[in-house]
Amino acid sequence: MMGSYFLGWLMVFSALVLASATPKNLPVLSFDEGYSQLFGEDNLMLLRDGKTVHLSLDERTGAGFVSQDLYLHGFFSASIKLPADYTAGVVVAFYMSNGDIFERNHDEIDFEFLGNIRGKEWRIQTNIYGNGSTTVGREERYSFWFDPSEDFHQYSILWTENHIM
Repeated sequence: MMGSYFLGWLMVFSALVLASATPKNLPVLSFDEGYSQLFGEDNLMLLRDGKTVHLSLDERTGAGFVSQDLYLHGFFSASIKLPADYTAGVVVAFYMSNGDIFERNHDEIDFEFLGNIRGKEWRIQTNIYGNGSTTVGREERYSFWFDPSEDFHQYSILWTENHIM
């Protein structure tokens, strides 16, 4: 439906703690082969396998990285564990955007994990913006039925020529 609008996307990750993961039958690139660090020099730690990174947040900054290649369609997945402490005002995001190419007319697909106050329900917001407009798309918020700070959980986007799931 909206696939024709999403041209020249970069996969962008911005999170507190993130490890890349895919189903067993899909290839996984090493970090150096597929990604470049965007920001947070000391807050990105590449693990020994070369395919997993941990991102952290301190008083000044978080960390983020971006894919080196552009993608039109695909399966994009991340294993994410959210921070357990007071995180109101912090957003952990796993998203795709063509904003670097179309600054004034960018599209976006994302998961945004909204900050939390201890004892309150965690919330996730999903966004799909097409044709450079928030009026062409959908934004939804959901409450988790589990605590996403207790363990890593898999979050995935399957994007075909005709559907985004």
